[in-house]
Amino acid sequence: MPTSTKPPLLLRGLLLVSVLVALGALLAELINPTPKPLLEPFQAEAPDPLRSMPDYSQISHIPWRKEAFFSALVPLVVYENQHIAWQREQLEKAYQALQEGTKLAPSDVSFLEATFDYYRVDWPANEEDWAKIFKRVVPVPPELVLMQGAKESAWGTSRFAQQGNNLFGQWCFTKGCGLVPERRTPDMKHEVRLFSSIQASVRSYLRNINTHRAYRDLRKLRQEILAEGETPSGVDLAPGLIRYSERRQAYVNEIIGLIQSNSGEIDQAMEAYHQEVSE
Repeated sequence: MPTSTKPPLLLRGLLLVSVLVALGALLAELINPTPKPLLEPFQAEAPDPLRSMPDYSQISHIPWRKEAFFSALVPLVVYENQHIAWQREQLEKAYQALQEGTKLAPSDVSFLEATFDYYRVDWPANEEDWAKIFKRVVPVPPELVLMQGAKESAWGTSRFAQQGNNLFGQWCFTKGCGLVPERRTPDMKHEVRLFSSIQASVRSYLRNINTHRAYRDLRKLRQEILAEGETPSGVDLAPGLIRYSERRQAYVNEIIGLIQSNSGEIDQAMEAYHQEVSE
C-alpha cells in the first residue's frame, strides 16, 4: 500500500496561515510603507578621547606647556563642536520633514526623543520647543572652550584635571560622584565631578553652556549675532559667563584677556590640527 506524501491537515493549515500573514504584511507595506530612516549616524567617541590628562607640570617653559595643552585639547573641542553641528543638521532635517507632513522612521523619532531630553527641552515638541532647541544646539567658539578649560584647570595641572579628568570645575551633588574640594565648607555638599575621559568633560561642559539657565544670556547673545549673519567669537560670548564664577565681571574680563593674549597660539594649534586631518 503506497504511503501518502501529503503533509498533515494541521501542518497545511499552519502553512496557509503563515502565507496569509506574510501576504497581509506585504500588502500593508505597499499601502502604508515604513518610512526609511532620514537621519545619518555619528560616531559618539572621538578617535582619541584622552582617557587621562597628561601631566604638563614638568614642562617649565610656558610656551611649550601651552602648546602641549592646545595640541591635546583642540582635537576634542573640534570633534565635540562637529557633533553638535551634526545634531543640529539632523534636527533641521527632521523638522523640515515634519513640516511637510512626512512620517518619520522609528529610529528618527528615537533620536528626537533622546536629543530633546539631552538638551532639556520637552518632547513631543510644539513650535516654541523647536525654537528653544535650535537656540541650544549650536557650537561654542573653540577659543572660549579652550581658555575656560585652561583657566579652570590651571592648564591641565590641577588636582581635578589630573585625578578626575575635569577641566571645567563642574560640580555634582551625589556622595561619591567626584572629588571633595579641600576647601569645601562644612555646609556645602558638592563634589567636583569625575569623568571617564577628557572628551567626556568637554562634552559635559558644552551641554552645560547650551542648557543651563545661568548661561541664558550667552545663548541670547549668540542667537543675536547669528541672526545678523555673523559668526560669534569667544570674546563676543564671554560676557554671558558672568554667572560662571562668584568673581562675575572680573572673571569675564580674565577670560577675555586670556583669549586675546593666546589668540596666536590658538590659531596655530587649530591650523596644525586641520592640516593634520586633511593629509
